[in-house]
Amino acid sequence: MAETVGSEGLVDFLRTLGATEALIETARAEGNLDYLPTEIVLSRGAELSATDLAARTGVGLDLVLRLWRTLGVTVPDAHQPMFCDRDAACTALAMQFMPVDSHADELFRVLGSALARVAEAAVSLYVQTADPKSDSSEADVVAWAKDVADTTSLALQLGDSMGTIFAHHLRDAIDRQRAAQTEVVDRSLFRLAVGFVDLVGFTPLSQHAVPAELLSLVGGFEARAFEVASAHHGRIVKHIGDEVMFVALDASAGCAIARDLTNDCSEGIEPRGGVAFGDVITRHGDYYGPVVNLASRLAELAIPREVLVDVATASAGSEAFAFRPAGHRLLKGFDTPIEVFSLDAPTTGGPDDQIRDR
Repeated sequence: MAETVGSEGLVDFLRTLGATEALIETARAEGNLDYLPTEIVLSRGAELSATDLAARTGVGLDLVLRLWRTLGVTVPDAHQPMFCDRDAACTALAMQFMPVDSHADELFRVLGSALARVAEAAVSLYVQTADPKSDSSEADVVAWAKDVADTTSLALQLGDSMGTIFAHHLRDAIDRQRAAQTEVVDRSLFRLAVGFVDLVGFTPLSQHAVPAELLSLVGGFEARAFEVASAHHGRIVKHIGDEVMFVALDASAGCAIARDLTNDCSEGIEPRGGVAFGDVITRHGDYYGPVVNLASRLAELAIPREVLVDVATASAGSEAFAFRPAGHRLLKGFDTPIEVFSLDAPTTGGPDDQIRDR
């Protein structure tokens, strides 16, 4: 970015945002003048300390600090003003979820982690696309500062609107829970198809590709994964480097997601996948257990552009797909050889026309 220590245009703009002379001089001395637009917008109304929140909500300071630290928010000093009226209301609401012996801490950890990722993504996206170059003119820097302030304000408005998005996700999560637990008795179990797809060739490519190329590749893969999973009524659980984990309510949908993702290839990159079907342990929107481990091992075993599945998936998905026997494989973490099948193209006829080489 251009040197802005003496930028009067930037200083004038900061004054319009409400920056005091003392704040400007401190930032100038520390070389942080460029960061003030964001800081000013984010600090508006932040006149309350953690101690003030405790007094307003009528709960102990220790409990207030515990809540915000569980949410992943750093509170360096209980007497430092960093909260606003909305934070006080949020604290009061959160306390209703925290009776003795509750598991609310787990919910707040998930919430804080999810929002931290949203914030990191928003900042990274902006920096990678809108940060001014080192040779920017003063006029460009001032324009950039105005854009930063406007964008930060818009981001806060988006945050305020997340409740409407959350309502839709909550409804979908309830529907998935009901469907996935229809045939299970333990409330910690879901019956699902679990799949993994990874990108063969990504690691060698990352050794010589420029960052922009890698970002484009990973971004395209993530976008395609979300698109495909949604089209088949599945859900992306997480991305792990160059690998994606997904779940679906039935084996056919799981196979369809894996098939569509492995059919997408870039130069030097060939996806491969694995799908397993059965009861999985659910916690905080993630899934665990032997079925998950099996799906991961099958993806590791597959060759490029192949999807390997277990016998439960092949049996449950037989009305929509054909499968070829791929032998019995001894997989890491499993005591006995696992019967494996390779996913073929989807069948086109009725049950009498399906091909199942078993």
